[in-house]
Amino acid sequence: MTPTDNLFWDYIAPILETQKAEKGVKYVKMSDGNGMDRLLEDSVSEDVYPGIFVLRPKYTTKYVESHILMVNFNTVFYVWCYPDKNDRESQDSAYTHAENIVATIINKLQHDERVCKNFLDFDSIQVEPVLYVSVDSAYGYEVKMKLGLVANHILC
Repeated sequence: MTPTDNLFWDYIAPILETQKAEKGVKYVKMSDGNGMDRLLEDSVSEDVYPGIFVLRPKYTTKYVESHILMVNFNTVFYVWCYPDKNDRESQDSAYTHAENIVATIINKLQHDERVCKNFLDFDSIQVEPVLYVSVDSAYGYEVKMKLGLVANHILC
């Protein structure tokens, strides 16, 4: 068992997957540690927009109050949307859709923090509009945050 695959991804993937039904997301994947390569490869053979692409996280461990083993994941993910047309209105609409998806995810993480399913450092959240240029141009947001998860079942 690993903190990344069996803690982080097992926790965050279902939250991201719910965006398929709620916000029309078609693609949810985690990187292989080599940046955006998997997204680029997948975009050749499948529809990846709107999509959520999570970078494999860097993490630190923390011992809390003599019994909790915590892993703090430096989480970075992208929400990409493809505009209907190549005009300003469509680009703005793509950014708005992506930001709406991001806000829904943050809201869920914050609610889970209140019931101790995670230990989200709310002050660490950074949301920045970005443009992804590859074969297509996609518009969206880069999201960075520290997400703490209890790891006693993995590290003890």
